[in-house]
Amino acid sequence: MRSWFAVTVLTLGYTVSFVDRTILSLLIDPIKADLGLSDTQIALLQGLAFGLFYTVMGMPLGWLVDRTSRRRVVAIGVTTWCLATAVCGLAGNFWHLFIARMGVGAGEASLSPAAISMIGDSFPPERRAFPISVYSMASSVGAGLALMVGGTVIQLISAQPRFALPLLGEVAPWQATFIIVGLAGLVVVVLLAFVTEPVRREALVREESGSGLIPHLNRHRGFHLRHLGGMALYCVLIYGVLSWMPAYFIRTFGWTPGQVGLRYGLVVTLFGGSGLAGAGWLASHLAIRGMRAASLKITGWSILIVTPLLVAACLAPDGWTALFILAPAMIAFTASGGLAVSALCEAAPGNLRGRTAALYYFVLGMVGLTVGPVSVALITEHVFGNPNALGPAIALTACVLGPIAGLLVLSAIKPFGRAVDALAKPAVTA
Repeated sequence: MRSWFAVTVLTLGYTVSFVDRTILSLLIDPIKADLGLSDTQIALLQGLAFGLFYTVMGMPLGWLVDRTSRRRVVAIGVTTWCLATAVCGLAGNFWHLFIARMGVGAGEASLSPAAISMIGDSFPPERRAFPISVYSMASSVGAGLALMVGGTVIQLISAQPRFALPLLGEVAPWQATFIIVGLAGLVVVVLLAFVTEPVRREALVREESGSGLIPHLNRHRGFHLRHLGGMALYCVLIYGVLSWMPAYFIRTFGWTPGQVGLRYGLVVTLFGGSGLAGAGWLASHLAIRGMRAASLKITGWSILIVTPLLVAACLAPDGWTALFILAPAMIAFTASGGLAVSALCEAAPGNLRGRTAALYYFVLGMVGLTVGPVSVALITEHVFGNPNALGPAIALTACVLGPIAGLLVLSAIKPFGRAVDALAKPAVTA
């Protein structure tokens, strides 16, 4: 019961983190109008500004996770990113917003390494895929809630050009959205006080006990290079979609931010969340029945399946057709969210789990967050030369990256098996 309560609170924290990091995607046009920004600058705010500190802080925080109270690390991180999100609402120019987004990234870097380590120590190996997928489900739920909550807030307060907040006076609707959403997330800090820190499962460490991260990575580089390479490429596509899909509906089909938030946000929440939870349950179900590398197999095939669906949705003749195609696409799109990192937990010794997860998020953040949003913007502006060509730009990105990413992940299955077998050997004594 304690384990699942911890999963619930950590999942809520991850949901809040995705609300705070993706709310910007729904506020693109009003921010551009007020601050006079280009699509490329918006892409830098969504990707580089957030991703810079999210990736840089990940490794030292992963080191801290393996050595100190993980619950305390998460509490400090949540407080940091929630306040930084609220500060985004006080920005008066590009650089103010850029620095605030860096603060959001720095705070959020603490969560996943600590959460993956805590969940990994709370469940036996054959049952980890499902709770980790439940935790990862928050990425879709959070992204969907960001759209729905953000769209609703904008709809409620955009009737007047300025909105009055206590102590702050009058602010623009997009600024009020950042402030309200950021401060509301601090409830997670209160709930963390009731989470019990799990005992570290050092008994699970076998032949690699006492070894460092670099020797472990070098010993199993065949698995890590293919796994990380495939998922990094896929994250370029993921963050391209997360950053620009709302604007695609607004610019191409003339939907309002409120309409996009409720319609597209509901699809992301329901079908994206179902994909993560369903894939996690299926992987655990297959693993308990003896299938090896179930997480990697589902991950690789889901990436290959989602590619043509994304292309079809981005080239659809109307918004409702695009939304209809995106419903099943989101199931496949999010299936890898918990499974990819679950595979890392299974292949890493207990004393390296926090740093291995931190490295995973470092690579994915460095590549996906910095390249994904800006690549779609550059293709839109310089390949198609039309700000309304977001659909073709996302479709082109999917066509190039999806097949390569899926095949790389599938090619990691055999070296993954060797890494798992190494941990099963009797402990080596001096």
